[in-house]
Amino acid sequence: MKSLRLIQLLVLSNTTKSANQFKFGKNLNLITAKDNSVGKSTLLKLIFWGLGCEPELDTTWNAQDCKTIVDFEVDDKTFRVKRYKNEISIKEGSSDYENFQKITGEYSQKFADIVGFSALLPNQNSGLLETPPPAYYFIPFYIDQKRSWAKAWDNFDRLGQYRNWKSTIVKYHVGLLKPEHFKLESERTDKKESQKNIEYEVGKIDTTLEVIESYVPNSVNTVTTVSAIDKITDNIKKDLESLQKGQEELLHAIAINNSEKSYLYQQQVMTEKLISELDKDYKFSVENIEDDEIECPLCGVVHENSIVNRASIMTDKNQAENQLREIIQSTDKIDKKIASNERQLESIRSQISEINEKYVIEDETESKIDFNQIIESVAGNSIKTKVTRTKNIKNAEIAILQEEIKDLKKEQKSLTTEEETESILNSFNSILSNYVQLLDAEAVNLSEINSPLDYNKVIKEGGAAEGARAILGYYLTIFSMVEKFGNEAKSPLVIDTPNQQEQSFTNYEKIVELLTDDFLDGNQIIMSAMENEQLKPFADKAQIITLDENKLLSKEKFEEVKNSFK
Repeated sequence: MKSLRLIQLLVLSNTTKSANQFKFGKNLNLITAKDNSVGKSTLLKLIFWGLGCEPELDTTWNAQDCKTIVDFEVDDKTFRVKRYKNEISIKEGSSDYENFQKITGEYSQKFADIVGFSALLPNQNSGLLETPPPAYYFIPFYIDQKRSWAKAWDNFDRLGQYRNWKSTIVKYHVGLLKPEHFKLESERTDKKESQKNIEYEVGKIDTTLEVIESYVPNSVNTVTTVSAIDKITDNIKKDLESLQKGQEELLHAIAINNSEKSYLYQQQVMTEKLISELDKDYKFSVENIEDDEIECPLCGVVHENSIVNRASIMTDKNQAENQLREIIQSTDKIDKKIASNERQLESIRSQISEINEKYVIEDETESKIDFNQIIESVAGNSIKTKVTRTKNIKNAEIAILQEEIKDLKKEQKSLTTEEETESILNSFNSILSNYVQLLDAEAVNLSEINSPLDYNKVIKEGGAAEGARAILGYYLTIFSMVEKFGNEAKSPLVIDTPNQQEQSFTNYEKIVELLTDDFLDGNQIIMSAMENEQLKPFADKAQIITLDENKLLSKEKFEEVKNSFK
């Protein structure tokens, strides 16, 4: 399979007039230092930040207002990504940069095309499928010091922008969902959207029919109406036909406007509810939570609670309030249209009444014919016939779409056979069991862990130190599964401080030995760790980046690195 290999990271701060350059070897890389708090974790985070992810960077680092360049290669093609704040640019080889004002959207699609990342997730607002940002590609390849050892698949901030994404992303990375699945899912989503739009049109038709029923009398049957019209003289017919046409147009306009008013009312209710919820969110984030993050009690997703995020809530509320004002204004305009149409309709009815007074015509039963009822009945029946015909056509379209959606679902299921699924799950269990044994974490109960989706069970098992080794075994298993069954380019494995929960001398040796020997075969590994004699087997084969008290940035390298950003 093709691989993504990191070449170098350039970091520049115009604020502090300092910079640095970090080059990575093709296989093992060790970022180390004698002391903590010199920037080992930040260096790893900047790699992913520079490529469009949102790792958890502290406010001190953010205050330095840095920009980055990340050079990498995929299948012998070299790429350079330059990022400053949310502005990001990418180029291949010596070509010109393509510039993007945000990470989501076109840049995410561009990056996904490069690494062959085919997963799609539904936009929370529109429901339409879209390519998620690079974080969802890198998430199985990065073990973050603060977050990943206690919670799987939670390595970056802002992952909560998609609901229930973990199942889809996990299944895609390990091969349970193939790229073709998302092509079919995109078709299904488009057809569902079409079905939704048609169903909305049918709803408007039903509203139209209800409005017509309220305006048109039911007392005149069609047969009487037709025979009565035959008795009307040509002159009267001419006048009545004109009035009938006008009445038909007005009834249609009233029906359409009432239907639109009904839709706007629904939108108004939804918007008012959204404003209320956003107001509660803002008050909750300000009054009740002091931390910079909030964990959802329902889904467990950790959401930001920063000043920026609070401001974002207020921005969303202001936008919703503006939308509510527009809805109310639109409703007022429609009310005026309906009132105007009703006045015109009343005028036509008055004209018909005048004809009624001037002419007296009787039907076969010698009953007096009421022209007003005749015209309203003809106009109403004409509209009902037309819209009912349209409704039947729309319902037929919905039935066809429903069958097509079912067929696409069946096709999706056929992409991966039961035998293939069983093979993938058996491989997962076998690989995980092997790593747990090599890491001496066998006290972890694997009988409850049958799928890559059982990551929460892995974390809950065993004591602190043993649990840390078990979750490392899980991450290494996922990496191996991507290597064996995945459909995207294999990313470097990036591990931040594997010596978690005060591992014993022997157990830390086993961790280092596993990463040195079992993963050396063609894989690029970037690991950060404090200087330690147990790291020697890894360090002997690795390209080493040693950080000192100056941390990541150097004033001496500012001018040299600055030239690369031009």
